[in-house]
Amino acid sequence: MSRFIFRRFVYTLIIMWVASIVVFVALRITPGDVTNFVVTPLETAQRLAQIRHGLGLDRPMLAQYLDFWGNIFHGNLGRSAVTGQPITTIIAQGAPFTLALAAAAGLIVYLVGIPLGTLAALRRNTWVDHLATGIAVIGMGVPNFVLAVLLIFFLAVQLGWLPVSGSGELSNIILPAVVLAVEPLAVTTRLMRSSVLDQLGQDYVRTLTAKGLPRRQVVWRHVVWNSLGPIISLAAVQVRSLLGYTLIVEVIFRWPGLGSRLVDVVLKRDYVPAQVLAMMLTLLVIFLNFLADIGYAAIDPRVRASATRS
Repeated sequence: MSRFIFRRFVYTLIIMWVASIVVFVALRITPGDVTNFVVTPLETAQRLAQIRHGLGLDRPMLAQYLDFWGNIFHGNLGRSAVTGQPITTIIAQGAPFTLALAAAAGLIVYLVGIPLGTLAALRRNTWVDHLATGIAVIGMGVPNFVLAVLLIFFLAVQLGWLPVSGSGELSNIILPAVVLAVEPLAVTTRLMRSSVLDQLGQDYVRTLTAKGLPRRQVVWRHVVWNSLGPIISLAAVQVRSLLGYTLIVEVIFRWPGLGSRLVDVVLKRDYVPAQVLAMMLTLLVIFLNFLADIGYAAIDPRVRASATRS
């Protein structure tokens, strides 16, 4: 198991390094320049060149990349070229909102998806199964931004049950969390249903039942536990989707998290905060993939055995 963790850790470090290069280059080759948002069109070419020099934009891309990591290793994340605000302040202000939104969506996904998928499998071909399958199909078929508009129109505008946007109260997080959770909830429900059905056909279920264990204990202690392997493996992919959709959801609902701030600095070509925020989200996804690999190995002895042999 320790060898498996070490190999996954080294692999994660390599992916992080490659991702840092991709993010840096992608931001730098994007058309536009941060100086368009710092200076007025009346500035002279000489003044514009001075500003670019002060921001280090006239240096080779490799030198800028090394400077970026040099500052990071010295604990200096830098400042926004547009507002002058320290990036640490931007992160401190936005991170709690993004984490709260992701946590709320994750709770909806797993607290609803796992029991719903299990009940659908146990009540196969009944109205419970049809209802769960229908919800899953609709959840996977409706785009997030369309669902956001529909929920805003009906629940916020027409019925007035929930606020349209903003933050500060518990009711503000309900709509964005639901919109963010619908698609991964649908996938989790269907995958859990299939996994439980597969486990119900295994020999150990018949053996435990023949030994006299109550049906409830066999299902919820053994079948459900053994069915969580694919869910854990899928969790890393779903986290990636959640973080990606967070950008859209935060912009639509004006949720002041890191996603909306990242969109803002990218549109303004504010390179340093854009690089830091993009790297944070990228590294978070990679790290959670690493944790998912460890969790999958912990729950599935076959993965541990394979890692030990290799």
